[in-house]
Amino acid sequence: MDPTTVTREPQRYRFEFATTDPDQAGAYLSTAHATTTIKGARHTYRFRHVRLDAGTFSFDTLDHQASTDYDCGPFPVVSVARVHRGLRTDRDLGECLGPGGLVLHAPPSRRYHLRQESVFWSLISMTPQAVAEAARNRPDDPAPRLRFTSTRPANLAAARGWLHVVGYITDSLNSAPGFIAHPLLAGPMTRLLAASLLATFPNTCLAEPHHHDRTDATGTTLSRAVAFIESNADLDITAVDIARAARVSVRAVQRAFRRHLDTTPTAYLRRVRLDRAHQQLLAAQPGDGTTITTVAAQWGFPNPARFTNDYHGTYRQPTPPHLPTGNH
Repeated sequence: MDPTTVTREPQRYRFEFATTDPDQAGAYLSTAHATTTIKGARHTYRFRHVRLDAGTFSFDTLDHQASTDYDCGPFPVVSVARVHRGLRTDRDLGECLGPGGLVLHAPPSRRYHLRQESVFWSLISMTPQAVAEAARNRPDDPAPRLRFTSTRPANLAAARGWLHVVGYITDSLNSAPGFIAHPLLAGPMTRLLAASLLATFPNTCLAEPHHHDRTDATGTTLSRAVAFIESNADLDITAVDIARAARVSVRAVQRAFRRHLDTTPTAYLRRVRLDRAHQQLLAAQPGDGTTITTVAAQWGFPNPARFTNDYHGTYRQPTPPHLPTGNH
């Protein structure tokens, strides 16, 4: 029997490679790393890599029963790794991480040399541009320059915040993986991850505050932002898009929503989308093919259970009982 298996789901978001042959694993890893050296007993050897790829970010898990040395980079992406089993040693920095270790795995600015010993680890990656974009304040200014000053989380609270966001993303991927390519799911998830990454790992990617951030937080700004959101809730609009439509900075829009509505632009957008989903569900007829899961995903709610809870909490009624939940 062939010890190597490669599977691709009909949707392009999932890829899996598994083998019990270290030579096959070495050839596979060498496509991504300049030099890879694998040491381990052949009779107990196993390797498995699974990738979920949303296009704007990717989520990898790797189970490797061997001692492996890597010489690679600099990577074109920003990646955060968490060790679940085994040891990961950064031979340049002299850092050794065991289970629970959280680290900026591949800073885009440098090559790196790693040793991994019988590891199972997970990795979330996105482009430096996507991360820097999360720090943009004024719509027409260039994105701030991105440079990380540490590969470790700023503090324990920051690490917990990152893990909470990753848990939400992975739960969403697992609950409705076929919908991850939808722009109202992939885009917001990417921006959530990028903002969380900037809040977790010390960096220089900070836009300078401006006095107009405070003085522009007016009722007129709010009206322009609300009109834009309600006209474009079916699109993957960003905080920068909203600020541009309101003709102010991102922080000014955020202040305006806080000052006048005691909410955030993102929360307001989410409520508008929930209402659009509500109207669509009410208009659906039995047997017309409408399901709660597909409507939820269409409006940016990847987890059917969370959507149902939000729906009940907002409208004080369950989702329409004549409609099927639908397959994930």
